[in-house]
Amino acid sequence: MSAEIVMSRRLDRRAVLALVFALITLPTSQTEALILEIEDGGNTEAPADDPGWSNVGICDRWTAVYLGRGWVLTARHVGPADLILQGKEYSVEKGSKRVVLNSDATAADLVLFRITSEPDLSTIHISKSSPPVGSPVVMIGAGYHQAGRVFEAGRAGYRWSKQTKKLWGTNQVFQHLHDQTVGNTDTFATRFSIAQTRFEANAARGDSGGAAFVHAGDRWEFAGTILATDTYGNQTRRTTLYGNRTFIADLARYRDFIHRITGLFPD
Repeated sequence: MSAEIVMSRRLDRRAVLALVFALITLPTSQTEALILEIEDGGNTEAPADDPGWSNVGICDRWTAVYLGRGWVLTARHVGPADLILQGKEYSVEKGSKRVVLNSDATAADLVLFRITSEPDLSTIHISKSSPPVGSPVVMIGAGYHQAGRVFEAGRAGYRWSKQTKKLWGTNQVFQHLHDQTVGNTDTFATRFSIAQTRFEANAARGDSGGAAFVHAGDRWEFAGTILATDTYGNQTRRTTLYGNRTFIADLARYRDFIHRITGLFPD
């Protein structure tokens, strides 16, 4: 199966990953908003067992996650921008940008920045270990959503809407890619599959910088940052088909670096 990673946005001539769930091969693509297999109208509000809905905000029409103590994490291809959380806008603190580095000192597709005032939100806990294959995940992003079914080249799926909105959906870890093949970043992937989870989801444009949460012990943990999706070689633009993947930065691989910069997550 041939596939390509789709960059969904360009900022300062940089390609941006979209949360539309594309497959990995060059050229890479960035993601937009979540495409849900089933929408019941409730996915625009926090789920009953809330992993961190209020900490996920809109960052210049993309997505970012408020960690705590004024620090925000998003995809590097999204970049620092004023952040909207729960309808309130927070300004970027000048000079606060910090690119997250791999163990070999190269830049990952992740960036930290501070906002000038601290919202009244809980601190997010980053996972200490990579989620095992098969682990359930809850994804939250603010990109495009589904707008009806499509069927092409023997594959079923969904068209993207022309509007964006913040949604949550579910999936499970499909594979690990700890080789920096996606945006020079260690990632894990989910795969869009028929009725695999109750609110089966894949990313789309605008979802870059969004969150993937896993449940560990008695709490939710922030396991990953949404970066990109893949598509089949002949797939129509602005669609998500079954079999497409979402690529998510594996934050356990970057937890120590983020802690050194922010002073968060000592436990």
